[in-house]
Amino acid sequence: MFFIQDDVYFNEIKKHREKENADFLDPDKSPLNNKDRLAFKGHDFYPIDPEYRVIADFVETPKAKPFPLATSRGTTKLYKKLGDLNFVLKGEKQSLEVYREVKRFSMPGAKTYLFLPVIDETSGRTNYGAGRYLHYEGIPEGTRWVVDFNKLYNPYCAYSEQYECPLVPEPNHLPVAIEAGVRGY
Repeated sequence: MFFIQDDVYFNEIKKHREKENADFLDPDKSPLNNKDRLAFKGHDFYPIDPEYRVIADFVETPKAKPFPLATSRGTTKLYKKLGDLNFVLKGEKQSLEVYREVKRFSMPGAKTYLFLPVIDETSGRTNYGAGRYLHYEGIPEGTRWVVDFNKLYNPYCAYSEQYECPLVPEPNHLPVAIEAGVRGY
């Protein structure tokens, strides 16, 4: 059965995907070089599946210390664990850690971006092997957060070696296939 709220949700994800494709065509926002950008016909997305939009219980890690997170270039960047997101996906309990970059959130006036990197059973098979990302602009209020895997995207280093991308820490390697968001690379 299809409900009005389903229609609203599908339209939200469609608009999100349209913006993501538009950003890849914009020379000021795209990770693609000129040749690849001209050939870009849009991302290959999995079908929109509301089951991949889950409500997670956020458990803060109040005394977390900054730690070096390895990057695609063999360097590190300082991140701090904000907490854990515990949720049920396809009937199985899962947990992901959510992070924020120390340098970024310490700059006055900078937006706070929360980083949620994921490796799942599709990584290296039908998706980018180094994983995919979600992020939040700002810190959600309360302890019940929406995690929408239909918004998973590839890091820019999947498209160009000029970018330096954080690698996905072991706690965020999930033993489940997340067939949502951007497919392939």
